[in-house]
Formats: sequence, structure tokens, C-alpha cells
Amino acid sequence: MPSKSDHLSGVQHNQNFLQTIGRRQYPDWAATVIFYIGLHYVDAFLATKNIHPGKHDVRDKFVAQLHELRQIYDDYARLKSFSRTARYYPPTRFSESDLQTLEQTHLARISSQIQPLLSCP
Repeated sequence: MPSKSDHLSGVQHNQNFLQTIGRRQYPDWAATVIFYIGLHYVDAFLATKNIHPGKHDVRDKFVAQLHELRQIYDDYARLKSFSRTARYYPPTRFSESDLQTLEQTHLARISSQIQPLLSCP
């Protein structure tokens, strides 16, 4: 099972990839990568509790139920919704403003909530 460190490497890998995407040309991919950055943050935290969800619906339940993650449920759901729209309902018409909100608001909240939890032993 992937460790906290493995998932944090996934965060960095996806952040690096996000910097290479032409957001105007590929807003669908940008939204999807932003979601997966958030997912890896969540999974890094869950790994510290020896929880390794293999499916999105299982992870969703942990985000909704664990007191450490409840605050980010709406942000996580928003990222997931945009990613799902991008993947299953093309063509997407996300604007740069949409992507900025996903990254600078929703992902930022996820990151700021989870990072302090990961620095605990």
C-alpha cells in the first residue's frame, strides 16, 4: 500500500505536471490534475491512519466522516465534480478563472488543512 511519502510524491509529481499544461488549450486536463493533487493530499493523510481507499466513493465517505477532513469535504467535492465533468461530459468550457478558483481556493484549503496533520508523528 502507498505510504504518506508516496502520496506526497504524487502531489509533487502532479504539481509539476500542472505547470506544463496549456490551461487554455487543455482546461479539462488542468482540472483533472488539480483534483488528483487534492486526492493525493487526502490519501497521504489517510495513509497515516493505515486507510487505503481503492475507490472514490470509499474515499468520499472518509472525507465526509473523519473529523480532521470534514472541513474540506465541500472543497474536495468541488474538485471532484469539475474533474468528473472534464472526463465524462466533454467538451469542457472551463475558464482560467474556474481553474484559478479550483487551485487557489479549493485545493489551497485542502492543502492548508492537511499539511499540518502530516507533520505530526
